[in-house]
Amino acid sequence: MSINNSYSNAARTLTHLKNPNMQTGTLLIELPADVGRAYSGYKRGGFIEGSEKFRKEVMSAAVWLFGIPAFNAAGNWVCEKLLKIPMDIDYSNGKKGRDAIRDSLEYIADQSKTKGKDVSDLKKYLGKVDTKNIEKQIKKIKGAKQIVSIAALALNCLLMGVVLPKINQKITANKLKKEEENTHEPKIKFESMGEYQARTKKGNNSAQPSFRGLSINPSQVADFITYGVNNDNRFRLISTDVPMIIGRCATARNKYEALEIAFMDSASIYFYNFCLSHIEKLFKKATGLPEINAKIGEYISNLDSDSLKSAMDKLSQTDSKPTIAQLFNEQIQSDIYNEATHGKFGKINKFVKDEDLKEVDSQVATFLRHIKSKGLLKEDGIDSAALKSFVKKMNLKSLGYYGIGTAASIFGLGILIPKIGYLITKKITGKDGFIAIENDNSKNNIKNC
Repeated sequence: MSINNSYSNAARTLTHLKNPNMQTGTLLIELPADVGRAYSGYKRGGFIEGSEKFRKEVMSAAVWLFGIPAFNAAGNWVCEKLLKIPMDIDYSNGKKGRDAIRDSLEYIADQSKTKGKDVSDLKKYLGKVDTKNIEKQIKKIKGAKQIVSIAALALNCLLMGVVLPKINQKITANKLKKEEENTHEPKIKFESMGEYQARTKKGNNSAQPSFRGLSINPSQVADFITYGVNNDNRFRLISTDVPMIIGRCATARNKYEALEIAFMDSASIYFYNFCLSHIEKLFKKATGLPEINAKIGEYISNLDSDSLKSAMDKLSQTDSKPTIAQLFNEQIQSDIYNEATHGKFGKINKFVKDEDLKEVDSQVATFLRHIKSKGLLKEDGIDSAALKSFVKKMNLKSLGYYGIGTAASIFGLGILIPKIGYLITKKITGKDGFIAIENDNSKNNIKNC
C-alpha cells in the first residue's frame, strides 16, 4: 500500500528537514546566522571586520556544508571510472544491519538473489564487476570507501582550518595596507601566535601529556568515520569542527584572536547541532506530542480501519516493545520503514542499522498508544476524519516547534555568541575593536594576561 501522493506539505517539509543526510535544515540556520555575525563584526570593528566576518562565514559555510559530499562524490567518481570499483553501494557493517555490500555483489553475480529488494540501482553494474571472488571484492569496496571518506574529511578540515582563514586574512591585510598608505596611522602590534607559542614552549617540554594507556582500534575508527561521512550530516559538521577550530586558532594573527575563535566556534557547535532538537523535544514534552516521522504519522492515519483495529488488538496483547512486524502486515511494515529511512530500506544496495529500525518500532507503538488515549481508536472502529485532523494538527505543531528551534539557533549563533565573545575579548584586552588588526596609538590600553 502506498500513499506517497497524499502527504501534506507540512509532512513533506518536516521529513526533508529532518533527513540526516541533507543539509537543508542547517542551511536555514546558517544564512541568517552569517548575516548576524557579519553585522556584529561591523558594529565592533567597522567595515573591515564586518566584511572579513561575512567572507569568513560565507566561504566556511559553503565548504562546511557541501565540502565533504563534494569531495566524497569526486572520490567515488574516480573509483568508479578509473579503478572500476562499484561505489553506488552503501558502506555497511554486517554486525549492525543487513550487509548491503555482500547482498549487492551476490545479486550482481546471480540476478535471482534479489533478497526481495529493489535492485534497479545495480543494473548498471551487471556484467561489469568481477564477482569470482566476492570476499576480495567486498574488501576492495570497503577499502575504497574508507580511503575516499577519510580523505574527504581531511581535505575539508584543511580548507576550513587553514586555507580559508589564510585567504581571508590576506584579503584583510591588503585592505589595511591600502588604508595605512592613505592615513599613515601606526598599527598596534599584538603578540603573534608564532611569538606566543615560541615563548610558552620554553620550559614546558616536560609537561606534554601522555596517552600511553589509550587504546584505539584503527579499523573501528575507519568504520565509524566512513559511515558518518556517507550517512550523517551532523557527523560531517562536528567532525570538521574540532580540527577546524584547532587550525583557525593556529593560524590566528594573535593570541587574543585565537582565544576569541576558540570560544565562539566551540560554543557554535551546540547551536548548530543540538539546540534545535533540544527545543523541539522540550515543546513536545510540554504539550504531550509524540515523537514520530511526520510522513509515518500521516501514513498511519490513512490506513484502513481494519488494519488499525488489528494493530491495536495486537498492541494490547504483546509486550511493551512490539515491532512493526508484530502489528502490521509485511507491506505496511515495508512502507513505514521506507519512509523512516528516506527510501533506503527497500533497496538492496542501501544500508540501514538495526537499531534505527528498532527506534522506528518504538515510535510507532508509542504513537498508536497515544492516539488511542485520545479516543480516536475505539473497540468498534476508528474515527478516520478525527484521526486525520489530529495528525495534521500534530505535524503543524511539530513544524512550529522546529521553527522555534531554528530561530533560537539563529539567535545564539548570530547574536548571543558574538556578544559574549566580544565581551570576553574586551575584558581581557581592554579594547573594543577588531582585535586581530586593532589600530591605536597607545599600547598602554592593552591589559596583561
